[in-house]
Amino acid sequence: MTGFITKKLSRKRSLGSILKSARTKANFTLEAVEAETKICLKYLRALEAGEYESLPAEAYNIGFVRSYAEILKLNPEKIITMYRQERSESRFSAIAPARITPKRMADWQFLITPKLIGAIFSIFVFIAMVSYVATQLQKFSSPPTISLSTPAQFTSKVDTANLAGKTVSGATLTINSEPVLVSTDGSFKQDVQLSPGLNEIVIKSISRAQKESQTVVKVLYDSDVASLPSANN
Repeated sequence: MTGFITKKLSRKRSLGSILKSARTKANFTLEAVEAETKICLKYLRALEAGEYESLPAEAYNIGFVRSYAEILKLNPEKIITMYRQERSESRFSAIAPARITPKRMADWQFLITPKLIGAIFSIFVFIAMVSYVATQLQKFSSPPTISLSTPAQFTSKVDTANLAGKTVSGATLTINSEPVLVSTDGSFKQDVQLSPGLNEIVIKSISRAQKESQTVVKVLYDSDVASLPSANN
């Protein structure tokens, strides 16, 4: 049995270049190797070119590499090891580096420019301004709110009721059709004369946009309780 010739394989050389160099020294054409090994010519070319993606299933490829190494008198195990390493590297480089390539980095650098950043900032400012104007318009067009610090219904033992609350700034306020002074922050305070029995006090607020709202406070003035003599009389 003819022994295999052990040749030192350079780590810098690719498997394809080693196979091609050995084939040339042995005076083999690819067609001659195809006839001897029964390996399809296109697969032999793919092996020498390092185009492993053009090869069939891996189970066949190991057999191809072994047969090719044997006919060229190369160490089959070393050649198979080189093939597996290069195949693994080619698979990895086809997936991982593709995620961040120099071309893609250049594309991002082209897209993200000071002009683009300025345009995005302008859009955000425009959206903020539109939102602010829309909010102000909504407030302007909505009826003014009236909030009271006194209950909507209560009983009084005195003939005056002190009403305090808040409405929108700049609104015109009336209590029982009488104008009431409103401070710059919208707060107001007013004493209302009561009649014996149930009193309905109508508080009305009119905004600058002539939107109107009102609320009613009901106060029961118990004049009988108020007129009872004290224990000292």
